[in-house]
Amino acid sequence: MKKLLFFSILMMAVLSVNYSLKEPRVNTLLLDNIEALAADEQDVPTNCWGSGSVDCPVTKVKVEYVATGYSLEK
Repeated sequence: MKKLLFFSILMMAVLSVNYSLKEPRVNTLLLDNIEALAADEQDVPTNCWGSGSVDCPVTKVKVEYVATGYSLEK
């Protein structure tokens, strides 16, 4: 009985160490989201009108209105 208990505890220890040493898998959707957040958004069409207190992201000039387009395609 003691041998069986010792063997069971030993196997649980070996399996837990083996499981903890495996490399974690990262979901590809998570990587795509991180890449999308880190990507530069200058590809989005931007139009700036008027003169005011808002910075135009393209020309860095103070404007009144900034309009940007959104697209799901690259």
